[in-house]
Amino acid sequence: MVDRKFLTNPTLGDFTHLLGRAPDIREKIRIDLERGIVETDTLDEAKQAKGIVEGMALARAAGAALAELPSSRCGTTMEKAAADFVAERKTTLSEKGTMPKFRGVLRAFIAFAGNLDVAMIRASVVGDYKKQMLALKKAPTTINDHLVVLTGFFDYCIDNQLVRMVNPARGLLIPGAHNKAVSYEPFTNDEVAKIFAPGPYLKRMRLPDYHWGPLIAAFTGARAEEIASLDVGNVFPVKGIWVFNITKGKTPNAVRRVPIHDKLLELGFLDYRKAIVDAGHAMLFPHLVDGKNGYKKNMCRAFGNHLDAPDVNVKHPLKVFHSFRHTVVTALTDAGVNDGLKRALVGHDIDTRESSHDDYIHARFLTLANLQEAINKLAYEGVDFAGLGVKPAVFVAAVTRRLAGKEKQGKDEAAG
Repeated sequence: MVDRKFLTNPTLGDFTHLLGRAPDIREKIRIDLERGIVETDTLDEAKQAKGIVEGMALARAAGAALAELPSSRCGTTMEKAAADFVAERKTTLSEKGTMPKFRGVLRAFIAFAGNLDVAMIRASVVGDYKKQMLALKKAPTTINDHLVVLTGFFDYCIDNQLVRMVNPARGLLIPGAHNKAVSYEPFTNDEVAKIFAPGPYLKRMRLPDYHWGPLIAAFTGARAEEIASLDVGNVFPVKGIWVFNITKGKTPNAVRRVPIHDKLLELGFLDYRKAIVDAGHAMLFPHLVDGKNGYKKNMCRAFGNHLDAPDVNVKHPLKVFHSFRHTVVTALTDAGVNDGLKRALVGHDIDTRESSHDDYIHARFLTLANLQEAINKLAYEGVDFAGLGVKPAVFVAAVTRRLAGKEKQGKDEAAG
């Protein structure tokens, strides 16, 4: 095994084998690499010194390269680093949305690799993890999701000086497999017309979240969980302009006020809100329960069933509830709304910016009047929403029945 001292601080005595004689050569040749001094007595010694200097320089270079390699241990285990990473990301990511995915990916990887010292994780380990997911026939988008989280995790470890290493997860993404969040398709006008055709819609979407959720999404671009988790206190007027005050966003940029579209006002949304308040409820959809997947689960499932129904028949793997965000942004673009107003309305992250000037757009300083004008440019040509009005009392009664049923179920379970 090579002596590490030899690699980092070689001396003349380490190269006597090149001379074929005893260490007394020190009396005839003096080499000081630091100051660039080589002293010899004869021409033969000068030739021999040249080989020695070259060997010493190579040894020193090898020592420098070795110093840049990751050590076998840094003193921090994967579980400890993962906990610290998650604690930091909690300040910017949604506890109900993205954070569970981050935790799940890190748990799965640690279960595969073991709770090793972070410095012991090499690209080959992450590569083997990727191969395992491929063998399990995981979707390419899912595999890339895992690799993106792992890349961010190891960047965190490196940036916070927990370890000196090259990021072992970088460069392993499957080409052409994009994240689902950026690959959903918008609904066409014809599809919007079929989705909101009064007959099928009123027949199938009888609960208030089933009814109002897709409509709000179609006229705001809000995410499903942002809608389903609204309190009645999140809907209020500001200088005569009624807004959705979205406070539980996926990212910091998602926290925003969105003026309520005139079409929602025409359909009686504020009458529904008043009826819910008068009934003494704090949530806009009081019958919903905050479950593992948040408040949105049943609403999104009902909407998916509605899309699949023969009288709607919008069957496309990339057309789901989230497609309304893409639909709204596309429609606003078509109406000539500028990028700053669009991002303020739908709560896009800053990484969606398209020019350096976008860094200077601060959504909180955009006026509600301009935002209201922008949102009301959103229109679906040829789609008639007029037949979707429902008396608020119908929904209040449905909520009352649901809550009574849940209360009875709770009592029965307690008694049983």
